[in-house]
Amino acid sequence: MNLSEVFARNLRVRMAIFDYKATDLYRITGVAVTTIMALQSGKNKGVQFSTVEKLAKGLKCEPQQLFDEDMNWTAYKWANTYQGVNKNE
Repeated sequence: MNLSEVFARNLRVRMAIFDYKATDLYRITGVAVTTIMALQSGKNKGVQFSTVEKLAKGLKCEPQQLFDEDMNWTAYKWANTYQGVNKNE
């Protein structure tokens, strides 16, 4: 699995944890829906550091976690109940 695919998988999983669609994440982060969708596909060739930072902040994780091939998101279940996290942020 290449790094783009790892990032895409982690992005999709993290979004699913919060039940976010691309439009929800756009509202929270300001990252364009088309960019989010391209990153979810795993076919992108690169991503700006600022975009990764925004996505990580919106998904309540550290940027490097989005690139971790062995990331176990179940260890971060506390984030599901993180105070103030909802689709309207």
